[in-house]
Amino acid sequence: MNYDMQKISIFLKISCFCLIFLLIATAASPAASSESYVSDQGGEGQTDVMDVEVRVNPDKDVNCVKTMESGSTKIAVLGSAELDVEKILENSVKVSSVKSAGEVEPYAMEYRDIDSDGYKDLVMSLDCHELMTQLDLRKCFCREVPLNVRAVLEENAGTKTIEGSDTTLILPRFR
Repeated sequence: MNYDMQKISIFLKISCFCLIFLLIATAASPAASSESYVSDQGGEGQTDVMDVEVRVNPDKDVNCVKTMESGSTKIAVLGSAELDVEKILENSVKVSSVKSAGEVEPYAMEYRDIDSDGYKDLVMSLDCHELMTQLDLRKCFCREVPLNVRAVLEENAGTKTIEGSDTTLILPRFR
């Protein structure tokens, strides 16, 4: 019986190693990344688009979203000398993904300097479940997915639209 337990223990260790290797290989593969995405949402009247820096989960060291996680995910639009985030029209902010045609709106927003550069940043809270279902991210298990943020600025801000993206790793929820 002791021999059988050793075989089971070795089998479990090998299975665990293979699963971890598969997760790392999938996340690191170039096919999992969509960095070559080019927005085709431009068109008539959309000549003034400013590219902005976006961070998913800016308060966490690990940039991932879990598939069945309840609660919220934060996405930040980083302010700069060129962008005053307080001029973003809050009702115009949309988060999307190249993986789906859906869009998600944040349920809460706050202004704070998350990267200590002296400029205020817009930190948005999004419902995790809504993010997963509306953007169809459950199918992106163990892949990096770009989340795109698009918003409109006040008319006196000069630029009409801002957009930016950051990738996040979609992981299963482990207990």
